[in-house]
Amino acid sequence: MLAAALLLRILSRALPGFADRYSDLVNPFMVGSLGRVSGMLPFSLFELLLCLLGIMVLRAAYHLAADLCFRNREAPCRRRYLADIRFLTLLAAALILLFEINEDVYFSRTRFAARYGLERSFYTNEELEEVCSYLIGEINETAPFVDRDEKGIMQVSEGLTGRMRAAMQALGEEYPELSGWYPHPKPVFFSTLLSRCDITGVYSMFTIEANFNRDIPPYNLPFTMGHELSHLKGFESEKEANFLGYLSCIRGQAPDLHYSGAMLGWVYCGNEMKKRDPGIWRQLAARICPEADRDLQDNNRYWDGYKGRASETMHDINDTYLKAEGLEEGYASYDLVTDMIVAYYFSDRNTG
Repeated sequence: MLAAALLLRILSRALPGFADRYSDLVNPFMVGSLGRVSGMLPFSLFELLLCLLGIMVLRAAYHLAADLCFRNREAPCRRRYLADIRFLTLLAAALILLFEINEDVYFSRTRFAARYGLERSFYTNEELEEVCSYLIGEINETAPFVDRDEKGIMQVSEGLTGRMRAAMQALGEEYPELSGWYPHPKPVFFSTLLSRCDITGVYSMFTIEANFNRDIPPYNLPFTMGHELSHLKGFESEKEANFLGYLSCIRGQAPDLHYSGAMLGWVYCGNEMKKRDPGIWRQLAARICPEADRDLQDNNRYWDGYKGRASETMHDINDTYLKAEGLEEGYASYDLVTDMIVAYYFSDRNTG
């Protein structure tokens, strides 16, 4: 298994076109087989397996401690912990192979942005302001039509996971790489732990599941589901997953989907505008309707309650991992979705 994983890694990086061809052939098969099996379960299989793995590690540690403490009296303990170690080693090899098959190779495929002419790293402040104005207009137009609770906070409508599946399948009609079957995104039971780590969603390449943090402020949910479902189709670049999450929502006719896309688009583009010209950003932010501003403030309060060492550590781990996979921007690649939103806005306007 380790040899097969190493071979895939070498081929994907050394052989031009291998990762693209691999994606076309292997991704539909894996999603349609392993993804369908895990998708039949109403809960996150990945989360359950993590818990079981933790129990197995603790079991091996207990048997090792027993062997060290009672070496002469309980010889069977030694056999037990050696069996545990052998099994965990085999499991680690299987996970490395699954990681290579379902994620690592895809980092070498042709980028979505390059394939569809959305690579644009330079744009003027005026162009960014125009995009921000468009997004604010979409927010203000949609905000009155979304469901809200007694505090005025946006709530998603029923059947969201199914509607996000349909939204991604609709994108597949235009972009063949996104076509095919999708599972329902699944809520994570230990979502509080994800919030402490500043995580809104998790894609499991081991079980081919799109998992989401069920506790996050609701306007984030459709966007997050689209983001994680795009990973399932082999788009591992975070800025591209963000863009596909945005696109799947902003094209949706349902108010909660469209609102989610516009809000997250504004968050990313607005942050870039704030860095470039705080004065223009304040003028733009002042135009956001009170309902949407309430949602944004609620989102800030939620995440402020989870700032700490855990979230900082996860940022560092994610940054290191993304850079190791060849994404030079690391964790900052999430924010680079602004480049693609601007490029898409002007390309769509010119063609439409």
